[in-house]
Amino acid sequence: MSAEKRWVLKEQGEPAKVARLATALEIPPVLANLLVQRGIETEEEAWQFFNPKLENLHDPFLMKDMDVAVERLNKAMGKKERILIYGDYDVDGITATSVLYRFLKKLGADVTYYIPERQSEGYGLNLEALEHLIEQGTALVITVDCGISSYDIVEAVRDRIDMIITDHHTAPDMIPRAKAVINHKQKDCPYKDKNLSGVGVAFKLCQALWLTKTGEWYLDDLDIVALGTVADVVPLVGENRIIVKAGLEKMNSQPNLGIKKLID
Repeated sequence: MSAEKRWVLKEQGEPAKVARLATALEIPPVLANLLVQRGIETEEEAWQFFNPKLENLHDPFLMKDMDVAVERLNKAMGKKERILIYGDYDVDGITATSVLYRFLKKLGADVTYYIPERQSEGYGLNLEALEHLIEQGTALVITVDCGISSYDIVEAVRDRIDMIITDHHTAPDMIPRAKAVINHKQKDCPYKDKNLSGVGVAFKLCQALWLTKTGEWYLDDLDIVALGTVADVVPLVGENRIIVKAGLEKMNSQPNLGIKKLID
C-alpha cells in the first residue's frame, strides 16, 4: 500500500515585507510572498535573485585560509613543486578536480590528480594512497570535495607533506591541521554564502589565484562548475545561482568538449 500523502502549506511571509517587495519590484504579491518565504526580503536580494551577474560574486579572500592557500600554491608553482589534486568520484568531486586541474595547468603548474576507487578505497582521504603519493615525490596535496573530516589521516602525514583542504561538507569540531582549510561552513569562517558545492569552493580558489595573476582563465570552465553545482543539488541561490546562470550560457554557446559529447 502506498503511504498517504499530505500537503503541508508553508506559512505566509510577513505581509508588510511582501507588500514592500511587490511594490518595489512591480511584481505580483504571490511572487513577492514566495521570495519572502525563501528568505529573500530586501529589494537588493530580490534583484540579484532575478538578475544573477558575475560581478556580484563575493571576494574569495573573505573565506578563511584562502590567503594562506594562495600563498602556498604560488610558492609551489614558483619552485615547480609537484602538486596533486585529491578528488572524489561523484559529479561534484570530478568537476571540482577538473576545474582546478585545468586552471593550474594553464598557470604552468606541475600538477596531476588522484580520484579514489569507489569500491576499494571509499569516500575521502585514504592513508595508503597518500603514503604512495609521498613516495612519488608529491610536495603539495589539495583536496576537493573532501578532507574536512580526515583529522587523523592529515595528522599522520602533516610532517612529510603540505596539504590544502577545500571542502563544503559540514565541518566537525576537530578541524584537520592542514596548511590551509578552505570550507565556508567552519564556525569561524566569515564567508557570507554557505551554500557552495565542492566545485564551487574549488572555483573560488581559482578566482582567488586569478586575482593575484592576470587574465580571466577562471571563467573558462563555468559550464563545468555549473554541472557539478546542479548535480550536487545545492540551493540555487546566491553565488550558486550566478554560477549556474553563467555556466548554462557557456554550455549553450561554447561547451567544454566533454560536456558537448554528453549533450550529443
